[in-house]
Amino acid sequence: MQTNFSPELLADSHMRASEKIVRTCVHCGFCTATCPTYLLLGDELDSPRGRIYLIKEMLENRRPATELEVKHIDRCLSCLACMTTCPSGVHYMHLVDHARAYIEATYQRPLADRMLRAALSRINPSRDLFRAALLLAKLGQPLRRVVAGIPQYGVNLTAMLALAPNSIPARIARDTPA
Repeated sequence: MQTNFSPELLADSHMRASEKIVRTCVHCGFCTATCPTYLLLGDELDSPRGRIYLIKEMLENRRPATELEVKHIDRCLSCLACMTTCPSGVHYMHLVDHARAYIEATYQRPLADRMLRAALSRINPSRDLFRAALLLAKLGQPLRRVVAGIPQYGVNLTAMLALAPNSIPARIARDTPA
């Protein structure tokens, strides 16, 4: 793919690496057959090929990320199935990682998104907090219809409540060094 990164942008090693990755992509479309978000949603912008276009435009023009780019790049699961089928050897994971760092530096997420992301980053690595969250989700399941009515964010919360297990697994002893 042809790129138009300015010499000033290419002075940055991350931009230089991203530009090289973008140039490697020949847009053959093999990646679309293995991308779960593309297969589920059918939107070209939710395929690795579409995301590469979005990332190229965002980085090349050195403009802040837009809601459209954030939505489609956030939908990438980083499963890297696309890399296994790419005949050109595109290092998509490095490109999407750079795009995510660029988004975090240039895009102001809505307050509710920032709060949810902060909570999840604190809860997920902690066994005790995760158990407490599962318990709260179990208790909150009867409220799914009420939560669904919350504009814009009710869908995310409803999906999380739907994923909560019906029973909380028993505690296991923490692994200790032998």
